[in-house]
Amino acid sequence: MKIKVIICAVMAVASAAAATYKVDLDRPDGIYRCGETATFTVRLLDKKNLAGSERPFAVLDNFGTTVFTNLPLDVSSVGAVFKISGTLREPGFLRLSLPPTRRGGKDPFVFSAGFEPEKIQKGSPSPEDFDAFWADARARLARDVLLDAQVTRVPERSTAVFDFYRISFATFGRRVHGYMSVPKDKSKAPFPVDFEVNAAGFGGWTNDMSGRGDAICVRFSVYPFPPDWRWKQTGLEAKYKEMDAALAARFGVQHYCQAGISESREDYFFYPVILGIDRAVDWVASRPDVDKTRFRYQGTSQGGGFGFYLCGLNHTFTRAAFYVPAITDTMGYLKGRQSGWPQVVENNSSTPARRAAAERWAAYFDGANFASRITCPVRVAVGFSDTTCPPCAVYAAYNEIKVKDKAIGNGIGMTHSCRQQFYSQFGKWVRAIVNFMMSEKK
Repeated sequence: MKIKVIICAVMAVASAAAATYKVDLDRPDGIYRCGETATFTVRLLDKKNLAGSERPFAVLDNFGTTVFTNLPLDVSSVGAVFKISGTLREPGFLRLSLPPTRRGGKDPFVFSAGFEPEKIQKGSPSPEDFDAFWADARARLARDVLLDAQVTRVPERSTAVFDFYRISFATFGRRVHGYMSVPKDKSKAPFPVDFEVNAAGFGGWTNDMSGRGDAICVRFSVYPFPPDWRWKQTGLEAKYKEMDAALAARFGVQHYCQAGISESREDYFFYPVILGIDRAVDWVASRPDVDKTRFRYQGTSQGGGFGFYLCGLNHTFTRAAFYVPAITDTMGYLKGRQSGWPQVVENNSSTPARRAAAERWAAYFDGANFASRITCPVRVAVGFSDTTCPPCAVYAAYNEIKVKDKAIGNGIGMTHSCRQQFYSQFGKWVRAIVNFMMSEKK
């Protein structure tokens, strides 16, 4: 199988406005064979933005628990150059961690190299009843819970070229909420669909959407209350914080995205959300003004993880792009590396019983297990310096995608802030506007 790879950047500069480090690898694409040596060249550009540290170190590890090198660094001299080398004997990522910068707070500055990443395997196999579990869940929802589609036009958000709507659907124990815009010029129907689920957290990106005159746009929130573009004026953030705190207290976790899995699969926060948005996909696809040959998905972080969920469950989608996707390789820790956000097992470990239960159920919500069920062409963007959705976890899921038309964009030095290059190139590909150049790795 040919693995298509896009390379983005071969160096990194910490704190672009006030750079602290410049890091280069001795290989432009940042990719090595297992057993080869990768050499990082680090230049200290500025020391005033280093976070306070009595004994600064450079650490090499496997993006997990295995530490290979822990070297003291002399950061007293601006312009100092350090060369640090290492290797991996098995597929994975070799991570270099440098003393934190002020912008990074307590988090180290990270740069990594990939070692045959196309061979990284997910932390555990799919549960034997994985397909049966999700098929039964979808069937029970359709049988036991009325769809109760609620569609409300919003005049103040509608324009001369599209109508804007709030949309909501029932799911187990709650509703899912989102927005939809529909072009007004019906002579151009049927319209393609651009579908998205929001990234995690709370802010403008979880509460707003702009419509277009050339496609039906749909965006969903994962929260049990409607998003609102006026969220600052309405105080909606307080509702989000109240929800997050209540779930954290009830289940002994840090955030909503980890809540409930220590009880059962059905109690996990994402369980009714996945099923609710899945049935929303079917509702949108059933519209007579929809072009089912152009039913597209794009999502970032949590939204990228939901792309694995939805495209694996629902074969309505015809193309998809997942940017720095979360919720992948939930069992990566079993292989001694960092699991993907939100690390549901690690964050449900307050007692042995809670951890055992989380370990039992986490695989049912691993994007890597949905990946092999995806049938549409896919593009994935991965950040080699992403410590939220680590590259090893993203590749573990990407490698499970079985379709021939797939490609991954390697963001050398890219953190969890996905670069505009990937949004531009992959977005154009998803919408089938232009083709772009990519190198191929056999």
